[in-house]
Order: sequence, then C-alpha cells, then structure tokens
Amino acid sequence: MKELLILVSKKGKKKQQLVDFLNKDMEGKVKTTLGKFSDLTIKLDGKKPEVKIDGKDITDFSLVYYRRATDFLSLAGTLSICLDLLGVDFVDTTFRDIGPAGSKLTSLTKLSLAGLPIMPSFFCDREKIEDHADFIISEYGFPIVAKELARHRGRGIYLLKTKKDFEFWRETNVEDQFIFQSFYPNEKEYRLLVLEDRVAVYERKIRTDVKEFRSNVSLGAKEEFIDVEKAPAEMKEIVIKAAKVLNLQIAGADVLIDSTTGKQWILEV
Repeated sequence: MKELLILVSKKGKKKQQLVDFLNKDMEGKVKTTLGKFSDLTIKLDGKKPEVKIDGKDITDFSLVYYRRATDFLSLAGTLSICLDLLGVDFVDTTFRDIGPAGSKLTSLTKLSLAGLPIMPSFFCDREKIEDHADFIISEYGFPIVAKELARHRGRGIYLLKTKKDFEFWRETNVEDQFIFQSFYPNEKEYRLLVLEDRVAVYERKIRTDVKEFRSNVSLGAKEEFIDVEKAPAEMKEIVIKAAKVLNLQIAGADVLIDSTTGKQWILEV
C-alpha cells in the first residue's frame, strides 16, 4: 500500500478532517499521514541524507505534499534536495529552486551531497531537541556544538559538555532551528575569499581568549592575512568547488583543520 505524507506548519481540525477523508476514501490503496515541518530531522554524514518525520523514515512514503510551506520555505527547499536524491516524489517541485532563501542547512546539504568535507550534522527543530538528545550524544559524543540556523558571526553557537547543557534551547526564540555537530579540537581556522574559480584572499583567524572555542573576528579573534600562494592546494580546491556547488561567484569560506587528524572541514560558505 502506498503512503502519502502531508506536511503542514501547524496541525488543525480541518487538516485532520482532510486526512481522515482521504484515508476513508482510499482505504486499502493509500494511507495518508499528517505531519509538521517541525517534526522533521535530517542527518548528514557525507553519504545519502537520512530524513525522518517523527522517527519514521521519509523513504517509507511514496509522495510528500507540502501544504502551505511558506513559514518553512528554506526547510522545504532543503527537504526537496534530499527527496530528489532519495527518489521520493513531492509537490510542488518549485521548492527545489529557493535560491538565496536557503539556510545554513540548505548549504550544508548541497555541500555534503557533492562529496565535500562538511562535519557530520544533525538537524532538528527547537521543540524536539530534548527528544533527540540521547541520539545526538550517542552519535557525536561530548563535546557537541549546537548552532542556530538563523544567526551569524559566531552568535547562537553553543558548546554542550553534558546532557544538562541540552537545556540551552529554553533561552532561545520559539522559531529557532538547530544543527548539531561533533566538536573537533583545532588551533587553525582559515577564511578564504573565492572569486569565480580562484582564491583571492587567504587569512588565518586566531583566537585571543583561551576560554573561547569560536574563531570569529566579531568575538575578538585576530586576522592574519597570508600570501594566497601559501594556501594548501587541497584547501583551495575544496572551497572553489564549494562555491560552484552553491552557485556563488563571490564567496567567503571558513575552513577548520582538525588538530588530531589534520583533516580539513568546511564550516560555512
């Protein structure tokens, strides 16, 4: 039997009546489920994305219908990218092309699916953080970095060291959504300015506060500009490719180097 998922911003009596009608009318042929965008989770690990709705794998559905997705435009766009790859039909397909309306999650998803080195990430809505805390801990181990999707320049980033720290969300805005990632020890973080198919600026960001784990200049880090010719070839290659994947002709890319393994991770573009 085929399954239809109707995604809405909020559940209500009329929407549930529609689902009940469809289940009665197509009994034995199609099972219809009503779900909220805020119930979605997305796990990125450089392979196929893992998308779930209330713990149920999105690939269990034959069709996903976005009903009034304007309040979750960027999430609908990100989900569309995932559904295309997973082979799940959805309507309306116009959500594939949200352009600059995309979020950090949209960018990370595109970079991950292109095989670029983004940190393994787990997305969920603010309301669902405590429900998924145990999974996040088991997946990434402490410390864990939590990032608000809507904030920039190092703001809205939290370092979680214990399960109790997961209560941080209570002090955030109701509309907030979060990405969770492993924390990688690092002493070197770089920003590269990409212009078309070349790197024009190469700088190192140096933390000045030993208690600070973020390397944002807006939070006190210093900038050390370095000759572009000294930028590692691999680093230049991945940031140029990242800009192309995101269809950006001018892009600033942040790259972190893991102190333990030496691996280069794209933080953000």
